Amino acid sequence: MRVLVIEDNEDFRKLALMWFQSCGIEVEGAANGAQGLALQRARPADVIVTDIFMPEMEGIETIHDLRREFPEAKIIAMSGRDPLANLDVFEVARQVGAAKTFNKPFKFEDLIAAVRELTGAKEQRAP
Repeated sequence: MRVLVIEDNEDFRKLALMWFQSCGIEVEGAANGAQGLALQRARPADVIVTDIFMPEMEGIETIHDLRREFPEAKIIAMSGRDPLANLDVFEVARQVGAAKTFNKPFKFEDLIAAVRELTGAKEQRAP
């Protein structure tokens, strides 16, 4: 299983990469949607975890483009911003192709569980 994390906050991205790696999951990170699309084209991931609000190429556009080019990829959208007036960004993310959404802050265990659920992977246990 391979995961791509698209997140503009470097600290959050590094933490997410460490969590996935500590769970035995191959992971790569991108700082924005354009970088994420380039990485996905070069080495497709099974699950893409993307922030919704990012500079250059924001998350909704990223999800839309990922869904168009990689219809089999599972996408998880996340955001820590307050909801926009009269707009549920998580609902919009689901409409354009996100399978799951997370509101920051969240427990990384829940994110790992969602990734495993989407891929049908079982939790790796120490021997």
